[in-house]
Amino acid sequence: MIRQHIIPRHLRGEKHFHWRGGDVSRIEGLSDGVFAFALTLLVVSLEVPDTFDQLKEAFLQLPAFAACFAFLILCWYFHYRFHRRYGLETLGAAVLNACLLFVIQVYVYPLKFLATYLFNGLVGVSNMVPGPDGAPVPAIRSADMDTLMLIYALGFAGIFFLFAMLNWMAWRKRDELGLDELERYQTYIEVRAHLLSVVIGLLSAVLAWIGGRWVPWAGIIYFLMGPLHGIHGWYSGTRLERLIRNRTEA
Repeated sequence: MIRQHIIPRHLRGEKHFHWRGGDVSRIEGLSDGVFAFALTLLVVSLEVPDTFDQLKEAFLQLPAFAACFAFLILCWYFHYRFHRRYGLETLGAAVLNACLLFVIQVYVYPLKFLATYLFNGLVGVSNMVPGPDGAPVPAIRSADMDTLMLIYALGFAGIFFLFAMLNWMAWRKRDELGLDELERYQTYIEVRAHLLSVVIGLLSAVLAWIGGRWVPWAGIIYFLMGPLHGIHGWYSGTRLERLIRNRTEA
């Protein structure tokens, strides 16, 4: 509580959104531990390399590790911002939060496996692994790629669906939380943005489920995230600026 009086408000939150979250709650404490554990599971290798060749091989995995790390940190930030903005600790928020943590933990291995497989292909590193008899075998068979993409897509859609539901809960309690016009609109933007990610994930899942020649498109479709979220951000930001300008002039 002391830091609220020492640190200026604009350095503790958002300029146009009053943070209602107080001290770190039990929900946030548990969540931070789960996110930390998920990040630990992404580590390139739990063993210190014995040779320089092993060290170089480990460093070749850094791009895949960085991509997975960035995604989980983004999820952590969405989670952190939600609890700072609203400070919701209701039973419903706790249940949705628990579901989110469960999906993230389950999602870590498909995320790491797919990222490593793709980056190895890009840099020309073999995707062969030792088989049961020690002979090299492919890390994944071509016939299983549709299943991998389906698992990845459902996990991706599930994470952002739960983020959307958490923010929708805050929207439904907007009167109890005392959200003003700007805060209500920003909450609505957050719900809409997460649902946009859900749509991309579900489209990928459908393409993976169809299989065949559509499996590569199940991965390519994620490149729509940038343009779609860019357009959504521009449209939402334009209206938000208008609301801010109207408030200033009032």
